[in-house]
Amino acid sequence: ITLPRATGTCTRCPIECRLSRTDTSWSCEVYLRVARQPAEIQFGTPITDKTEVQERIRRAQQAILNPSRPTSDFIHAQPLIIEQNEHSFSRDLISVRISGRDVDDLSFVDLPGIITSVRQGGHEADIKEVENLVMSFITKPSCLILLVVSCETDIENQGARQLARRVDPNGERIIPVLTKPDRIEPAVHATWVRLLENQQEYFKHGWFCVKQSNQQQLDDGISWAEARRNEIEFFEHTAPWSGLDDNIRRHLGTRTLTHSLGSILFQLICNRLPSLYQEVLRKLQAAKDAIAQLPKKLEGDPVGILWNLLGVFQRDVAQLVAGRPEDGAQGLLQLFHRYRLQFREAIFNQAPQFRPYVKKDHPLSDYKHKSMVSDGEQLEPTTQDPSTLVFLDEVMDVAANAITRELPANYPYAVKKAYVARFTAKWPPPAQVFFEKIERQFLKELKELVAIHFGQYAAGGLEKAILEIILTQLKICSTKTQGKMAECVALEHEEPMTSNEGYLAHYKTQFLASYKAYYKHPILGDRQSSTYMRNVIDNLAKMGITHNETDLLLRLFPINTSDPTIAEAAISIMAEVRAYYQVAFKRFVDYLAMIIDFNLLKGLDRTIYDALFTGLSLGKYNVRERASNFLKEDPDISRRRTILDQDLERFTNARLEFENIPDVRLSEFSDDDNKDDDDDTDTDADSLPSRKDFIPRIIASRSPSPISPKVVVREPATIARSTIRPLPAVVPIRTVNAGQILWNQHGSGANYGGIEEFEAVEVCEEIGVLYC
Repeated sequence: ITLPRATGTCTRCPIECRLSRTDTSWSCEVYLRVARQPAEIQFGTPITDKTEVQERIRRAQQAILNPSRPTSDFIHAQPLIIEQNEHSFSRDLISVRISGRDVDDLSFVDLPGIITSVRQGGHEADIKEVENLVMSFITKPSCLILLVVSCETDIENQGARQLARRVDPNGERIIPVLTKPDRIEPAVHATWVRLLENQQEYFKHGWFCVKQSNQQQLDDGISWAEARRNEIEFFEHTAPWSGLDDNIRRHLGTRTLTHSLGSILFQLICNRLPSLYQEVLRKLQAAKDAIAQLPKKLEGDPVGILWNLLGVFQRDVAQLVAGRPEDGAQGLLQLFHRYRLQFREAIFNQAPQFRPYVKKDHPLSDYKHKSMVSDGEQLEPTTQDPSTLVFLDEVMDVAANAITRELPANYPYAVKKAYVARFTAKWPPPAQVFFEKIERQFLKELKELVAIHFGQYAAGGLEKAILEIILTQLKICSTKTQGKMAECVALEHEEPMTSNEGYLAHYKTQFLASYKAYYKHPILGDRQSSTYMRNVIDNLAKMGITHNETDLLLRLFPINTSDPTIAEAAISIMAEVRAYYQVAFKRFVDYLAMIIDFNLLKGLDRTIYDALFTGLSLGKYNVRERASNFLKEDPDISRRRTILDQDLERFTNARLEFENIPDVRLSEFSDDDNKDDDDDTDTDADSLPSRKDFIPRIIASRSPSPISPKVVVREPATIARSTIRPLPAVVPIRTVNAGQILWNQHGSGANYGGIEEFEAVEVCEEIGVLYC
């Protein structure tokens, strides 16, 4: 067959050729392997005429380079004219499958040539793209690198050598080949001859040189046999090639290159079989693990499956609302408790901070208030908000101005009610913040549960439908919750009231004593530094009265104001208002938390079943059809599952084929022997298409020149004693080292016209003699 040929860079995507010997007539199929598709795309019908292959490959490459257009446009278009491709190069691959009776089992990939510059209007990024594309193939340790060097261009300007050396510094897999020797200028032949002699740049397998047909000969339809005759004639009659030593001439011509490639490939395959087997095992296990991580594929009655999914989802929502200890600090109920404490702190910090002294005498900047603690309970906010400060003279003014028909020394109840209303009016904003925090966290958790339970059914719209129902029902519960919260706030604003009279009296006593203590008396001064106060405390202690009870004495102290009566009344108002706030704010915090928990969290849990049943229309006549549509699997997951199933089948077959190789103990290969290849073998196993691409096969054929037998690939079980074509003269038994191939002739002497039987054996140090 002939691959597409043209001036300049012709190959713009990888072209994989898989050759396979079969008992059928010659045929060729072309496939496209596109990264965005889970399976290969067959490009056209099978070909039985070899002359059609070149055009089919050319069209396939155009389809690869123009991915936005349907592939059918390139198969049937007459003629195919593309003025400007969408891409200059592509990693997508063309796979050419050729089979027939006269076809050898072999695979090779034609890659774009390395470029160092682009034409005007081209893309500089193409240089790196081509390099990365080539590197993705030649880094595979089971890949032979046919390094093609054109003799019509300075070798230093051809970058493929550096790439090949980078991935294979020892040259174990590199076979350098000189092409176009007919275009060498006469004065520079010596440079290329030194390369061919492996002197100027050494490679383990040496340099080869071939001469292919020119474009005119190809256009004229030159045959393969005629091309080879022309090549032999060129090297035999053209200087300096005709005058080279025999050991150098063995590296001239396509046939010698073919035979050498076969030998090198065979040895590489033998060396790589154990590590490839290990890699296949790893890939097989990786495919199994990946399949296990995919959502389980559903089978059975779609209605029953849907009900089961909804039941499990509802159960998890109930568990979320009940609390999940394993969630830790970021769990819903854990955050609920944390937000409730933050809400309590916010309401507590809004408590009125009464100051039992005249404002002008004690500016805020100079005052340091002592925190009150009673029975371990903090009674004063730790932060000072100027808006919550109320001074004695302010309370006195409000009380005096509120008097209407009251008797002397009596002040309206409305004064206390006004102060209570003033400070409880600040409760709604913190309550709303508390609610919104819980609502956001609840919504976040619900969305995660919906994604976990129904994410794989997004294609059928089930995930979207469930989420919409949850959002609608959550909104209903949120509206109800906020209504209940508003009622609670309204009750606190309506009228001060409590049945906790004992707590109210206790707190009033505490605050009243504290306010009197902090009111500075001109004689006693500060109770902590006053000599009088220390003496009183000492005497009381002798009488058996403890230190904590001394605050009760402070109520006996007269108030030092121009109007002691109104001052005492003002301090009493301050103490009672502050005591009521202490009782009311605790009640409010508890009620708000209970309302949010009962109406929002538990409310959704109570109503979710009916909401899902109604929202999904599960009671209607076409429920089975609707359930089937809902349960459609996500296309990405389906594609992933298909690819993994194909990988599982491919690697399972590969493992069986490895294990069927006779007399080869692959299990004895240790991880230590393979450690150097662990990082490089991933792509090798991925590229194993079938058994025939890697099982050794031996073929010996007669050559016009005295060269070694050709070694390529074939199943070993049928070749222990194989009938083959005639070989030159006698191939004697010789001493070999481990890993080399020993050829032994059986039967009588040489017979160029008849048939000889040969046997190929491999000598191995660990196992002994193996029949290949």
